[in-house]
Amino acid sequence: MSTLLDHPLPTLPPPPPPKRGGRGPHVPQWSKRTWQILAGLVALVFVFGMWLFYLSSVFALESLVVEGVRTVNPTDVGQRADLGAGTPLARVNPDDVEARVMGLSAVQSVQVTRRWPNMIVISVVERDRVAALKDGDRWATLDAQGFAFEFAKKKPQGLPVVEAAEGPARTAAIEVAAQLPADLAAKIKVVSAESPDAITLTTSSGVTVAWGTSDQSELKANILRALLAKTKNKWIDVRLPSTPTSAQSSPVPAPPPSPSPSAIAGVEGDQVPSGSIPTVDGVVPSSLSPSPTVAIP
Repeated sequence: MSTLLDHPLPTLPPPPPPKRGGRGPHVPQWSKRTWQILAGLVALVFVFGMWLFYLSSVFALESLVVEGVRTVNPTDVGQRADLGAGTPLARVNPDDVEARVMGLSAVQSVQVTRRWPNMIVISVVERDRVAALKDGDRWATLDAQGFAFEFAKKKPQGLPVVEAAEGPARTAAIEVAAQLPADLAAKIKVVSAESPDAITLTTSSGVTVAWGTSDQSELKANILRALLAKTKNKWIDVRLPSTPTSAQSSPVPAPPPSPSPSAIAGVEGDQVPSGSIPTVDGVVPSSLSPSPTVAIP
């Protein structure tokens, strides 16, 4: 009688050893001819794209838009840009166009943008006209930085004239002119300065304004606007905005701005009497009694 021991079980062969590096990428087994055709197609697409963007009229310039101009003629901007109709947008260098447009003296900054498929937009920021300066036999228009960008035989209308020697005094006078609100600047005839801390304004109606330094010019402008509306006096002192004064005529010489004892007491914390009149020592107070209280807008 046979048993299982008389018939040994078959054994399976060992598994094959794993390949080092894992399975590599599958490379199509294309023929050399196939690879040549594929390379030709890629080159054809590239050449077509270059032709489409750089040579064809599909993405060519059809409209030029100039934004932000106030006094500069858009035609002058277009001529400076030197972009012909039909120029492919891809061939337009915005930096080069910006450099050409900056050749206009009234332009402070410019940005050129391509808007596909057929438009170029030139955004211009013009210089602000803040003052006029007599330059020999001609007049120069100044911006807030004192840059002269327009010249004419006649004085520019609606701008105060700066009268100050070149240097810190002129810089301070231009700074004050630049900070004047438009409605107030239209009333100022001259901004003069003997030094940076001795600036004087003269209105078109003949009012002399002792301005002092260029500090707190916004507050001083608000005070001056209110005083011009309240008094007919010909001399106004806003050098010390906390105690503005006015008089029928200008003291000679004009005294330095020093607050009254009552104003000093108020700064130190004491209560200032409600009926007190803030004055500047040596200045004839305004005919208004008490002196006008300025409401700051």
